[in-house]
Formats: sequence, structure tokens, C-alpha cells
Amino acid sequence: MIYLKDFRQGKLLYEALDSDVRLGMLEELLTRGELNLAYFAKRFGVSNGAITAHAKKLHAAGLIEISTSSGVRGTQKICSLATDKIIVDFLAHPQAEGRVESAHIDVGQYVGYEVHPTCGIATGEHIIGGFDDPACFSYPERVKAGILWLSYGYVEYLLPNYLTENTALKEFRLSLEIASEAPGYAAYYPSDIHFLVNGKDLGVYTSKGEYNDRTGTCNPTWWYGNLGQYGKKILIAVGSEGTLINGVKVSDTTLADLALKPAAQIRFRIAVYENAENRGGFTLFGKGFGDYDEGVVCQFVYR
Repeated sequence: MIYLKDFRQGKLLYEALDSDVRLGMLEELLTRGELNLAYFAKRFGVSNGAITAHAKKLHAAGLIEISTSSGVRGTQKICSLATDKIIVDFLAHPQAEGRVESAHIDVGQYVGYEVHPTCGIATGEHIIGGFDDPACFSYPERVKAGILWLSYGYVEYLLPNYLTENTALKEFRLSLEIASEAPGYAAYYPSDIHFLVNGKDLGVYTSKGEYNDRTGTCNPTWWYGNLGQYGKKILIAVGSEGTLINGVKVSDTTLADLALKPAAQIRFRIAVYENAENRGGFTLFGKGFGDYDEGVVCQFVYR
């Protein structure tokens, strides 16, 4: 789902939909499922270059996913729908925020973990230890890590607590870049990823796959092409009426449920459970990897 609280944020979306060819591409994907770019070029009688440009606009707007597939006739670009509905909420007027305090936590600064192969962890210079060895997550060098991945289990972070007796919290936010972790790689490899604060489940985000169709904009030059290249940026917001992920309510967990207090520990866990319906692991991108060059970001939004 694409949910716009402010209709002015939908410029890329409106531009993507302002084309008979692009609307036709969406209709074909809705009817037929995954299709390659060559099919669209033939279907709509346009050049391969033109259809690639159309696909890029749809991808930039979050309407389709584009993955790479190797077949008998060489490498193909495969398109699939990335959302099932679009909501533009004209009545949800953005409200002015009070003071905001932010903190960035590097992905290797976890304080607890349970990791199962396939797994690994790396700095911007090299892999820490070896592939598929959970013991590497205990190495001191892990605090410099810019990426980590696991098939199921969790990593847990101790977040800074900026609350004081004189502050009134309006919203607590967390943002990060994440994807699934497939053996090898797979554009479609769903994973149910849970987020917890102080043991309270904020909700689940289902990652669609491990993205490998292009190089992440921040990746080091040595980073292996057969590993995850980038993830999706997600924003978790906990307020007085529940928890939202990317603007969509995912649970009834509120700020009151988290019981955040001055000087108390705030623990944030990212987990894929062993018995999950979609046990596709996760790849967590931090500084020097993926598209956003940052780790876990937490924000305290005050009234």
C-alpha cells in the first residue's frame, strides 16, 4: 500500500500515472503477474529504451519492482507490482511538530543477538570473520560494521534515552534500511520482520525480497555482486493511537504501552522468528552500504 498523508508528497506518483503506456503496463502486471521489459516493448509498440524509461518512472514512484533474471536468452529485466492499493488522504493535514531529538546507531552496535546461517557481517573494508559463522557476530570489530544479515534470529540495540522529567513525548520514531536475506539472492523472497521496543511488539513488516538488480549507491567497490545490494527505507512511528510503518497502521501498540521513562533503558529488537510464515531473514544496511549511508535512526518528537 502507498499511503500519502499529504497529497503534495505524491509528485512522482502522479507523474508516473500520467501516461497511457505506464497505465497499460500496470494493467498488464495486474492481469498477468510478472513480465519482462521486452514483452511491454512489443505489447505497446515502443523501443526497448523507451519502455526502460517508463519502467524507471514506475519504479521511482514505488509502483513496480524491477529484478534481474538469467535465462536461455541472456539477462532479462523482470517487472512486478510493488503495491496493491494507493490512498491519498486529503483530510490528514500535517501537524506542526515540536522539538525533535535524533540519534544514529551503527548497525554493529547491537548489545544482544541470536543469529542463524545464512549469516554474515562486514565493515566497509572487509567481511568480519567468514561467511555463515554466527561466532563472527561476537568479534570486537563488529562495532565498525556497515551491514549484517541472518536467516532468522535477532539483533538488539540499546537506544539513547533523551527523555527528562520536563518533556512530553508526542511520537517515537525509528527508521532503517532493510531487505530479506536469501541464500544466493532472490528478488522475491518474502520475510516477516518484527520490531520490538522493550519487549513490546510494534508490528511486522513483510520484506518482499533481497534486492540485487543494481548496485547500492553507497556500497564499497569490493562488495560482492551476488549479495544484497540495497534495501527499502522504512519508518516506524509510535504515537497515541498505535504504531504505523510507512504511514500504515500495523498494530495497536501505543506510546503508553512502551512506558518510556527518563533514565530507563530503551531496547530495540529486529527479529525474524524461526516459526514465521515467511522466514526470509533480513539484511540490515548501515553506513557505507545500501542507498542511505546511515544505520538505525531513532527520533523523539516532543509536544
